[in-house]
Amino acid sequence: MNRIIALTVLCTASLAAGVVVASPSLATAFRSHAPRIHHPKWVWQYSVSGAAPESTNPEAETDPSTAPKHARHHAADAWATTPAPSAATTPAAPTDTAPTTEPTTTEPTTTKPTTSHRPPELPRFTLRTVDARCFTAPTAAGGWPFAPTTAVHPIRGSFDEPRDPVHIGVDVEAPKDQAPVYAMQTGTVRHIAADHFDVYATHGRKGTYLQYWHIKLATGIKDGVVVRRREKLGTVKPTMKHVHISEYVPGCGLVDPARPTGLLADPYNTEWPTIGALSAYAAGSRAFVPLSLSQSPTDLTDPATPVDLNHLSGTVDLRASVSDMPKVRMQHGPQLPLAPAAIRAYLTPAGNTHRHLTMRLVFDGSKLLPSGGGLWRYWAFGTYRQNGCYFTADGTCGMQMVWHVGGPKGFNTRSVPNGSYRYCVEALTIAGVDARHCTAVTIAN
Repeated sequence: MNRIIALTVLCTASLAAGVVVASPSLATAFRSHAPRIHHPKWVWQYSVSGAAPESTNPEAETDPSTAPKHARHHAADAWATTPAPSAATTPAAPTDTAPTTEPTTTEPTTTKPTTSHRPPELPRFTLRTVDARCFTAPTAAGGWPFAPTTAVHPIRGSFDEPRDPVHIGVDVEAPKDQAPVYAMQTGTVRHIAADHFDVYATHGRKGTYLQYWHIKLATGIKDGVVVRRREKLGTVKPTMKHVHISEYVPGCGLVDPARPTGLLADPYNTEWPTIGALSAYAAGSRAFVPLSLSQSPTDLTDPATPVDLNHLSGTVDLRASVSDMPKVRMQHGPQLPLAPAAIRAYLTPAGNTHRHLTMRLVFDGSKLLPSGGGLWRYWAFGTYRQNGCYFTADGTCGMQMVWHVGGPKGFNTRSVPNGSYRYCVEALTIAGVDARHCTAVTIAN
C-alpha cells in the first residue's frame, strides 16, 4: 500500500510538470488493484440454456453465448418493478379450488420487497446441492451389461420418466436381438421372478442391489449363486431388445443407475437439457388432473383455462416442458428424450435474473417420484410416452414431459407486488449439465 501511495504521488508530481511516467511497478500495482467495470444491462439479459424451440416470446432468454455462467450484473442492483395495469383494467383469471393431495416438495421462499433490501443472489444449483447423498451414492466397481462392458451403450429409457406410471430404472439398448447379458458387478443372485431378479453387491454398502429385467437366465444362474463381474447371466428375451436395470441403495431407495457415481454414467452426456416455452393456466382442480401416460395428447383437450403471461393474477399454474436428448443415440430405433435429473423455478426482477424473489425445487430426480395421486402435481397435461415402434414396424413412438413449474398448487402471484418480472426455469441433466430459460411475465392483481 505504501508503494502504491508513493507511486501515486510520483505520478501526480510528474503529470503536474508535464512529464508522462511509465513505470512497470505502477502497472503491477494497478493490475493487483484493478478498477471495477460496470457493464451495460443488456449484456446480462440472456441465459445459458440455448434457444427454446417452441418459444414465441421475444422477451424469453435464449442466447447461451452472451451470459457467462458465473457473471453478475453489478449495475442492476435496483430491482424495482415496472407498474402493471390495475385489477380494474385486467380482470383476474377464474380459479377453482385445488385438490388437497400434494407431493413432498420444497416450499417456495419469498423475499418481500423493501426499499432497503435487495433480493438474494441465486444459490448454486448442482446435483450435490439438490441431494448429495443419493445423487452421489457410491456403488461397487463394475461395468455395463453388454459387451464391451467398459463401453457406453445407448439409453433407451431413463429413470423417473413416464411409464405405468413411473419408470423405476434405466433401459439399456441391446446391440442385437437376444444379445448376451453380463453381470455388472460381483454379487449374489436373489429373488428370481418370472421377468426379473436381484444381484446383491458383494462389495460396497450392505443391502445395495441391482435388479435385472427381460433376461432369459443361463444354466446355473439360481437363487443364492454368486456371480462374478462380466459373468454371463443369460440373454435378452426375444423382441425385448433391451435390458432394464434398477438400483436400490439403503437410505435412498431406488436411485438412478446413470448418476455420476453409477455404473451407467455416460461421460458423453454433455448436452444441455431442453426447456420449452412457459405457459400459464388457472390453478384449479382442472389444472392438476390424472393423465393417461400412454396416450398422445394430440387429440385431447386440456381442461385447464389458459392465462395470459402478461396479466397474471391470483394463483396460476405455470408449465414448461423439460427433457434431455442424449448425444449417444439408439442404433435400432428412434431415440426418445430422457428425463431431466432436477428442475427448479424462480421469479426474478425484470432487470436482473441473477437474483430471485421466489425459489422452488420443482423436481428432485435423485429418488423415485411418487406413483399415487401426487404424481399429477409434477406432470401436467401433455405428458406422455409411447414406445410401440420398438416392438412392431407400424408402432408409434413419442415422448414429452410437461412440468408444473409453478409448484404442486400453483404460483401465488400475490406474494410479490404488481409489476414486470421474469420467471425462470432451470434444469440439470443426470450428468449435472445446467440450463435455464427465463420469460417475461407481468403480475397484475
